[in-house]
Amino acid sequence: MNWNDLPLVCWTISTLLCLMTRRWYDASWSACLAVFEMFDRWLPDALPLQLHYVFLGAGVLLVVAEVMTQHRRYKKSLLGR
Repeated sequence: MNWNDLPLVCWTISTLLCLMTRRWYDASWSACLAVFEMFDRWLPDALPLQLHYVFLGAGVLLVVAEVMTQHRRYKKSLLGR
C-alpha cells in the first residue's frame, strides 16, 4: 500500500463511520466514491468505462442533492425569523 491508496482508505472509513452512526445518505455517497476509487485504482479494466464513471456521477449527484437540501433548510430558517 502506498500513498495513492489513501483516498480509497479514507472513503471506506468514512462509509463505515457513517453506517455506524446511521447517516444513510452520507454513507451512500461515500460508498459510491469509494467504489469509483477502487475501480479506478485496482480494477481499471474490470468494467466498461461508462459504468466506471456511473459511480462517480452517482456520488457527485448525491453530494449536490445533500448540499441543496441543506441550503433549502437554511433559507427556510432565515425566512421564519
